[in-house]
Amino acid sequence: MDTGPQAYGAGKVGGAFNVQNFVRKPQVFVRLLSLLFGLIVYFCVSSGSWTVDKNTGEEICMFNLKNFGCHIGGVVGFTSVIGAVVFVGGEYYFENVPSVKSRKHYVLLDLGFSSLWAFWNFLLFYYLSSSWSDTPEFPESISTANPTTAVYFTLFAIFSWAASAYFAYQRYQMGVDPAFVSSFEADQFGGYDEAQNNSSHESPFNKQISGEYQNQAY
Repeated sequence: MDTGPQAYGAGKVGGAFNVQNFVRKPQVFVRLLSLLFGLIVYFCVSSGSWTVDKNTGEEICMFNLKNFGCHIGGVVGFTSVIGAVVFVGGEYYFENVPSVKSRKHYVLLDLGFSSLWAFWNFLLFYYLSSSWSDTPEFPESISTANPTTAVYFTLFAIFSWAASAYFAYQRYQMGVDPAFVSSFEADQFGGYDEAQNNSSHESPFNKQISGEYQNQAY
């Protein structure tokens, strides 16, 4: 674990990558959970929550026999998967980003997206659970496992995305350690400037006096 100067919860660039340590990071772990929950919701809703209407012979969504529930569930679930994959990749590159501003923008994007998707999963859970409670009973020959599973894992997704938002907020609150800037960014960009400043601020009288002493030397 890096105990040195940090910027938004990560240390300097160039540390060795360890898969186990990476997966154990709270930000990565809850993101992988969101990925898993999103996959389950997507497949259970988009392909497992349809049945055939006896009157029309067409497929209809099992959530209160309205197709909107399956469509919106599939969209939220699929987008959750894509978002989780993108942010897992972002976590991989986060510690290799030298710019403090770029790290800050990533943390704010993480906070905003995670909060929004926790809210969307809450709305989806409310709609699916209320629609499922109003759905008439199906014959025993029709399995209702997929709609029930989708409702439960939508609830789990609320907490996983909310946890991601919480960890992003913690990172934002950490901010930048002043030692990080002085010891890292100054090393990259300040060394040359410091040398230039020292030479430009050197007193001309010092040069003159030094030259006089050199002329007087035998």
